Amino acid sequence: MTPSPYATNFGRFDGRIWLNAAHQGPLPLAAASALEAAIADRLAPYRIADADFSGIPARLHELLARLVGGASDEIALGNSASYGLDVLAQGIAWRPGDEVLVVDGDFPASVFPWRVLEPRGVTIRFLRADENTAVAVAEHLTDRTRVFCTSWVNSFTGYAIDIDAIGRVCRDAGVWFVLNAAQGMGTRGLDVTRVPVDAVTSCGYKFLCGPYGTGFVWIAPALRDTLEPLHTYWLPNVWNQPGGLQQYDVKLRGTAQVHDIGCPANFFNYVPWVASLEYILSIGVAEIARYNQALIDDFLPLIDDTVFELVSPRSSACRSTLVVLRPRAGDSAPHHARLAAAGVDVAQRGGAIRLAPHLYNSAADLARAAAVLRQ
Repeated sequence: MTPSPYATNFGRFDGRIWLNAAHQGPLPLAAASALEAAIADRLAPYRIADADFSGIPARLHELLARLVGGASDEIALGNSASYGLDVLAQGIAWRPGDEVLVVDGDFPASVFPWRVLEPRGVTIRFLRADENTAVAVAEHLTDRTRVFCTSWVNSFTGYAIDIDAIGRVCRDAGVWFVLNAAQGMGTRGLDVTRVPVDAVTSCGYKFLCGPYGTGFVWIAPALRDTLEPLHTYWLPNVWNQPGGLQQYDVKLRGTAQVHDIGCPANFFNYVPWVASLEYILSIGVAEIARYNQALIDDFLPLIDDTVFELVSPRSSACRSTLVVLRPRAGDSAPHHARLAAAGVDVAQRGGAIRLAPHLYNSAADLARAAAVLRQ
């Protein structure tokens, strides 16, 4: 079996097989080099130009806009997927009796930012995980529902929702559709100009292969312009703006950048993330999706169906890059331990084994995992 054509752009993983991009994506070598350069600059800060403090965030806004098909002024920089959800939850003008619809069985990040609204009279209602379809969402929306929030790819089942169909239901009902894309961004294509979604939030350290503590949110102008900014950062409001450093008007109203997390130059995180995004975009998400799905196509026939139940979809558009296997007898801990001892790193989630290959993996990596699972 041939190695991945992209493997030389990553480290050697100390001889192990990393099948856990849904937890942490490794830095590409280009990002590691960028981080080393950023450290060198901080050792000799005269090398950091004033323009870098605005140039680095500007480059990130540009790259992330390309990633989702939006515009730079629709992107807010954060440190996680949760940050983007918090911007939305705290920025919407809520009324007592408003509802937020979320999914029972979703990852906690998609739920907690809304729960803190309950003391303000906002009701949080749960949809069953198996009801996360356009038909079921339509049945559960009421005239009080303001937001439907869900993960694009369920972290525990690997199920990818039909965002176009659900988005149309929400739009027809006048409900904001908020998508947590942490487990899909970088391995599934998305064009926000083509799908009816109002906000997309994601971390940057899974399939986007950026450092931990990176993230962003894309906000559609119609939603963005209703949000009240609860914070903003001084530098972009005054840098190269009329009036200099001693003027205090918020110049970023009308852009998502007003919600950028403070100090968005963040050299040790955002400089290597720029390199990671440039690398991902140089390959193209469509090509990455094709490659990753081919890995899964090769892997699934190697699994003994009498030993493992395939929780994630076997085929169709609902299949993501997350492969979730649940033992038909016993628990998953012995299988997880056996894989780890053999140098194969996967996740253990909800009593199941979760494999998440990415572009640096090869068919041989997946075959090795399957061989260990057959032992």
